[in-house]
Amino acid sequence: MKHILFLFFELPAFLFHYLIIRRLFHIKKSIAAHLILLFISSLIVAMIIFIGDWDNLPVTLLLYLAGIQYACTDSRAKKLTLALMLSSMVFAGNIFMDNILENYGDFWIMALIRILFSALLYLLVRFGGPEKDTELGDSLWYLLLFLTLAPIGTILSIVLIPTIEAWGPPWFSHLCTALLLLALLSFIGLLWAIAILSNQRKLEQQSLYAEMNRQYYESMKQQHFEVRRLKHDLSNHLHTILLLPPEEKEDYIAHLLESPGLTQRTDYCSDQTVNAVLSVKEQLMQQQDILFRPKLDIPEELPFEKADICVLFANALDNAIESCLAFPPGRRYIEIAARHRKGMLALSIKNPASVELEAGNHLPSTSKPDAKSHGFGLRSMEEIVKHYQGSLEVSAADHVFELFLYLPEPVKSLKKEKF
Repeated sequence: MKHILFLFFELPAFLFHYLIIRRLFHIKKSIAAHLILLFISSLIVAMIIFIGDWDNLPVTLLLYLAGIQYACTDSRAKKLTLALMLSSMVFAGNIFMDNILENYGDFWIMALIRILFSALLYLLVRFGGPEKDTELGDSLWYLLLFLTLAPIGTILSIVLIPTIEAWGPPWFSHLCTALLLLALLSFIGLLWAIAILSNQRKLEQQSLYAEMNRQYYESMKQQHFEVRRLKHDLSNHLHTILLLPPEEKEDYIAHLLESPGLTQRTDYCSDQTVNAVLSVKEQLMQQQDILFRPKLDIPEELPFEKADICVLFANALDNAIESCLAFPPGRRYIEIAARHRKGMLALSIKNPASVELEAGNHLPSTSKPDAKSHGFGLRSMEEIVKHYQGSLEVSAADHVFELFLYLPEPVKSLKKEKF
C-alpha cells in the first residue's frame, strides 16, 4: 500500500518528465504513442537505482530509448541523442537521491525531492533548452552524441562498477557526488549548445530570406524605373516607328519588346516569398543564357515558415543552375512546377542531366569549389522536408534531372503548441 501511495504522490514528477518529452520531440498522433511516453516517464522517474544495480538500469534505459524511437517522429539521430541525454540526467539525479540523500530524509521527503528535481529539469529545458522544431542534421546530432559519451560513461561507471562496500569511505562518496554534479552540468551545457546551434541555423535561414527580399525589391524598383522610362519615351518611339521604312519597323518593335521593363517578371504567384526567390534566380538564369519555364499554381500565401520556403526554392534552383552550366547555352533550361492544393505543396524542378540516377532521396554531388556550402544547402532542404514530415526525391532519366518534393501543411495547433 505504501508503494502505491508513493507512486500516486510522484504523479507530478511523471507529468513533468512527460512534458519535457513533448517539448523536445514531435510525437505521433496516436493515443498509443502518448500512453507509451507516459509509461516510460513514470518508469524512469520512479526507478530506484542502487550501486551495483545490473538488473534495473540497463533494462530501463533500453525500454526508454525504444519508447522514444517508437512514439516520436524526429530523425533517429536526434531521438537517440536527446533521449540518452535526458535519461542520463534523470539517472544522475536518482543515483544522488537514492544513495547519498537517503540518509537525510524519510520516504516522503525523498518523493518530494524527486518532484522538485523533475520540475527543475522541466524549467531548464523549457527556458534554456532546444525546442521540438530543432533539427541540426544527422552529422551534428551524432557529434553531440559522441560528446555525451563521457558523462554517460561516468554515470554508468558509478552505478555498475563499484560494490556497496566501495561507498564506505567518505572520500568515495564525495567523489561520486562531484562526478554526478559534473555530469549533470555537462548535459545542461550540451542542451544549451543545441539551442544555440538551432538559433544560429534559423538566423542563417532568415538572413537568406532577407537577402532574397532585398534583391527582389531592388528588381522591382529597377523594373518600375524601366517602365516609367519607356512610357516617357513612348511618344518618341511612336514617331520613330511612323518614320521608319516598313522593313525596319518589325525589328524596332521587337527590340522595344525586349526592354527589361517589359520582359522582367516579379509576379509568378500569390506568395511573395516565392516571387522574391524566382525573380532573383531568373535574373541569374538570363545572365547564363538559361531558358526558364515556370508553371506555378499557388493561389494564396503558403502556410509555411517564409524562411523555410526561401531555403527550399533558392537551394533547389541554385542546384539546377549549377547543373545547366555543364551544357552549352542552347541546351540550358529549367522547368519549375509548383502546386498548392488540399493542404499539400508539391514542387518539381527539371533541368538537363549528364548522369543517370535511380529515384530516391540522395542528392547528387557538386562540382563547386565551395562544396561545404553546397552540402549545407542540400542538408537544409532535407531537414526542412523532414521537419514538415514531407518527402524529397531525385531522379535522372533520358538526360533529364528532376527534383520532386511535397510538404503537408503544418497543423497550427501542434505547430504553436507550448508548455
